[in-house]
Amino acid sequence: MTQAASGSEHTSHYALKPRNPVRAWAIAACLLIAGVVALWTGLAGEAANVALVVIGAVLAVAGLGLGIAALTFVSNRTLYVVLSPDGFEVSGPGYHKSGAWIDVDSVSATPDGARLVIGQGHIERTFIQAPGGIADDQMKALTADLSSRLANHGR
Repeated sequence: MTQAASGSEHTSHYALKPRNPVRAWAIAACLLIAGVVALWTGLAGEAANVALVVIGAVLAVAGLGLGIAALTFVSNRTLYVVLSPDGFEVSGPGYHKSGAWIDVDSVSATPDGARLVIGQGHIERTFIQAPGGIADDQMKALTADLSSRLANHGR
């Protein structure tokens, strides 16, 4: 979270990122290392072992592909929330909602605090969900900031 000033007359930026895919990183590293070792072993010596070279290349490419997929997942699944003195903006992969505080009728949260719903009128809803469905420190700070802003606007 980044805050521009203190009090309710500031802009806060939140980036709700999914947890780092440690298991995917570990598997990708193991595949890449095993692939490089198999390639090196297959190419070493006077007679190259074609089967070992092919297996090594496949493992190395699979490890590299899994690592790139894990990196893409984390960077593309981040939900950005901006709370300003005038309103809010929520954007993420394929999702963009914004509104003014004066138009907000209701805000509700799940008991565990993992999901927030900002209501504007009878139909318009903005959904904010913590990555992984677990309320982390970022989500708790966002909820507290949102509550204080609504209290300052008489909501």
